[in-house]
Amino acid sequence: MRPESIAYQETYRWLLEHLPMYQRIGPPAYKEGLERIRHLCQFLDQPQDRMGFIIHVAGTNGKGSVCHAMASVLQACGFKTGLFTSPHLRDFRERIRINGQCIEPFEVVEGVERMRQASGAMEASFFEFTTALAFEHFANHHVDFAVIETGLGGRLDSTNVVKPGLTAITHIDWDHMNFLGDRLPLIAAEKAGILKKGVPVVIGRSQGDEIDQVFKNKAHELRCLLTYADQVYNLHRALNSPPQGPAVWQVQRLGRILDQPLQTDLLGAYQGENLAQVLTMVEVLRNVGVELEEAKVREGLLSVVRNTGMQGRWQVLGQSPLRVVDVAHNIEGIDCVLGQAAACLPSEKWAVVLGVSADKDLESILQRMPRDARYYFAAPDNPRSLPAKILAQKANAVGLVGSAYPSVEEAWNQAVRDSSDDGLVLALGSFFVVAEIPVLNE
Repeated sequence: MRPESIAYQETYRWLLEHLPMYQRIGPPAYKEGLERIRHLCQFLDQPQDRMGFIIHVAGTNGKGSVCHAMASVLQACGFKTGLFTSPHLRDFRERIRINGQCIEPFEVVEGVERMRQASGAMEASFFEFTTALAFEHFANHHVDFAVIETGLGGRLDSTNVVKPGLTAITHIDWDHMNFLGDRLPLIAAEKAGILKKGVPVVIGRSQGDEIDQVFKNKAHELRCLLTYADQVYNLHRALNSPPQGPAVWQVQRLGRILDQPLQTDLLGAYQGENLAQVLTMVEVLRNVGVELEEAKVREGLLSVVRNTGMQGRWQVLGQSPLRVVDVAHNIEGIDCVLGQAAACLPSEKWAVVLGVSADKDLESILQRMPRDARYYFAAPDNPRSLPAKILAQKANAVGLVGSAYPSVEEAWNQAVRDSSDDGLVLALGSFFVVAEIPVLNE
C-alpha cells in the first residue's frame, strides 16, 4: 500500500473513531443545530459562499437519484460540477465528486487535518466534517455548479448553510420520524426548511392538500417561485425497454406527448418521477439564464451512471440468473423495488438477500415480502444492523422461508448458486447490504 493510501486510511479511521457517524451508530450521532458547521465553515474561510451556483436537494426517497441525474446533465452541458451525496457504498470519497471524479485521498487527509485545528472541532459530527470538506473541495476547485444532497431532514441539516440558486424537494414519506416528526406534514415542514428567500423551488409531485399546503405556505412566505414537476412532466416507461438498458421513457409535457422518447441508464421503474423532476429543474435553470442545450441534457440523462459513478439503484449485475441490487431501505422504496421485480418474474423464482438496520420498521417491511420467494438473511458489517439470526427468526415467524448467513457475501453467493438461469437474485434493505455484494467489490 502506498504511503498516501496509508495516510488516507488512517484519516478515515480517525473520522470513524472520533466523530459520531449516523450511518454506523444511528440516533446517538445526530446533533441538532447549525452552529458547529457554521464554525467549521468560518474556520475554512466560508467555502459554501465560493462554490458556484448551488442546487440544494431534500426529500425522503429519490433525492440521490435526482442529484446524480442533475449533476450528469450539467456535466454533459460542459459545466464543472461538484456533487455531494451520502452515504457511500464502498469508499468514503464517493460522497465528494467533481465531474464524476472522487476527491483525491491526499485532499481528504489534508482537509481533515486542517479542520482538526479548528477550536471545538471535536464537537462536530462525522457528517458535519464531511460537509465542510466537500464545500472546501468544491471552492478550491472553482466548480461552476455544486449539487448538494441533504443528509437528514433539511431545516437543521448541515448542508443548510448554503445559499442556493435552486432548491428541490422529492416526495415526502415516512423515515427518521424520531427526528423529523410523526406526521407527514411535520416531515414536509422540516424538508421545506431548505427554501430560501426568492429562490425557485421544484417539488417532485403533489401529495395532497395537507402536505402541499406546507410547501405553498413556505414558498409564499419567502416569495419563492414554486413548481410541481408532475404538473409539467409525466413519464411513462416504454414497453420495449430492454432489461439491460437503456430504459426508454415516453415524455409528456403539459399534456402533450413529445416526439422523441427519453433514454437513460437509470433502470429503475421508479425513476420516472425523478426524471420528471430533473427535466423541470432544467426548465427553471433555463428561466434564470443557464444555457442548457436540449441534446446535451438528453446526453446527460443517458449517461448518469457513467458520468457520476452512481450505483445501487436497480443496478443489474448480470443475467442467468438476473442479478439486481437496490439500496431501498424504507417502506416506499422497498415497495417500488418489489413492484419492478414482480414485473420481471413471478416471486416464486426470486432469491432475496435481505438485511436491515435495527431501527427500521421491520414488521411493515416483512409484511410486504412475498411468501413464495426464498430468503437469505444477513447482517452487514455495521453496528446498526439487525443480527441475521434475529431477522431470520422474525421473518420465519410471518411465513418467509429462509436462513441466516454469516455475511452478505455468503448469503449472495449461496442465493446465486441456488437460482436457475431463469430466476432473479435480488439484494435490498440497506445501503450496507449493497456495499458488501461481492461483484461491487471486484
